[in-house]
This record gives sequence, structure tokens and C-alpha cells, in this order.
Amino acid sequence: MTPMTMRWRKTRALVVTLLSLGWLAAEPAAARPLDEVRDSGTIRIAVYRDFAPFSEVNDGGFSGVDVDIGRAIAQALGVGVEFMPVTAGESVDDDLRNAVWKGHYLGGGVADVMLHVPVDRRFAMRNKLVAIFGAYARMDLVMAGADGAAGSGLDPDAIGETRIGVELATLADVYLLSAASGALRDNVVHYSSTIAAAEALARGEVDVAVGARAEVEAGIKGRRDAFTLTPLEIPGSSWLIGAAVDEHSRDLGYAVGDALAELVEQGKVAEAFAARSLSYLPPDPE
Repeated sequence: MTPMTMRWRKTRALVVTLLSLGWLAAEPAAARPLDEVRDSGTIRIAVYRDFAPFSEVNDGGFSGVDVDIGRAIAQALGVGVEFMPVTAGESVDDDLRNAVWKGHYLGGGVADVMLHVPVDRRFAMRNKLVAIFGAYARMDLVMAGADGAAGSGLDPDAIGETRIGVELATLADVYLLSAASGALRDNVVHYSSTIAAAEALARGEVDVAVGARAEVEAGIKGRRDAFTLTPLEIPGSSWLIGAAVDEHSRDLGYAVGDALAELVEQGKVAEAFAARSLSYLPPDPE
């Protein structure tokens, strides 16, 4: 064993020990009730770090649909806002643990509220340490393409050499690879994000892009009129997004839920989507 290897092992052992004792935590992970948030004058809201068009960090600042909504929530509560960027983990369950009720093992504390959380009864039941509420929009999966490609591009009998762009390891990807006993597999082109797949569609690299509507629309940007968007009718292709707080901060959750309901009713959430030329699907279909 080399001296460098020995030093690395000793350092790693020390770090693990200190973490287990809580000595390296940057700040404690603790839920805050509504009064404490108001007394502090600031609400801390968790948003995903690299998730355009909903939230992203640019030049040290935050922008996106969820960021606009977070600022509006803070205004409704009469406080300032601090955004906490969250790197997506293996699952949203992991994200809730790191951002809301426990905190990341590297420190950083927790947020008072997290946005863009699936509002689903079964999902909520398996995440009992948080309260999930306040649906403010509906997401759905779509196929985008020109000249009818979006409508026929996924037909195994008419697929031909149609190229289908999709984000790797998403629900849409799993569907495309397994549909019709794998008949579409050779037509699938993988990208790092749905926006990247939609940008490839706009450049003519693929004939169809499949993914969440808002992300597809963000990718094709000014060429929206050149493509037809068709809903992808598969189980799980439509879902609600809302907010989450620690189970012990339910009074804060009630206040944020009321604020979100007002923002939806007043059209403020729709405005946040429209400002980026994105379609808005309300949480309650009219």
C-alpha cells in the first residue's frame, strides 16, 4: 500500500466519522413553522438546479417558471425569497429527503418548501415525512413532429426510417423501447434532455421528439408553429405538480397552498408559462 493510498484511507475514515457525529454539517436540517419563516423575513424554496424551462441557475441567478412562482409565493406571504438549488437524484423521493425533511449528507440544510413535486396519492403515501399539496399545473407527454409525423411516427407499421428523439431513461424512453415488442427500438435517438431532443427536431436531426410538453416547447422555441404536438396516450403520461413541506411544517404548507390556489385563480401561474411561450394546462381541467 502506497503512502498516498494510506493517507486517502485515513482521510476518508475521518470524514465518515465526523459525518456520523454531525460535526461536518454546514447547518442543521430543521423544519420551520410559518411564524418562524415570517419572523425571519425570508422563505427558502427548493427548485431543481438544471431543469429548464422551470428552473435553472444562470450567472449566479435563478430563472424559470417555478422561480417566478416561488417569488410570487414569497410576495403573498410578505417575505423575501432564497432559492435552494437541488440536483436531481435517482428519484423524487431522494430529492424530498435531501431538500425537505433530512438534508444532504454533505450539509446545506433543508428548504422550507420544494416546488415541482408530483401531486399523487400513492406517491404521497410512500413519503410520509412530507406534506404534498397545492397542485398548480398539469404536465403531459407529447409527440412533436411536422407534416403528420407526430401522429404516425410511432406506428410500428408505418415507422420506416423515422428518427425519434427522446431523453434517455425517462418514461417516454422506456415506452419507446418496449412498445410493439421493441419494433421502434432502432428508430430511437437518445439525448441528455428533452429540450436537447426538441432542439434536434428543430434542426432536422430527428423527425419526432417525445417528452414533457413544456420541455418540448422550450426546445423548439420560435418554431412552435412548424410542428404538431400530439398527446402520448400511455399510463402515467399526465400528472400534477405542486409543492411539499416537512410534515412538521403543515401550517406553512396551508399558507403556501392558499397562495398557490390564488396564483392559479388569478392567472399568475398561466402568465409564468406564457412569458416563455409555453402552453399552460391548469390542475383542474375545465
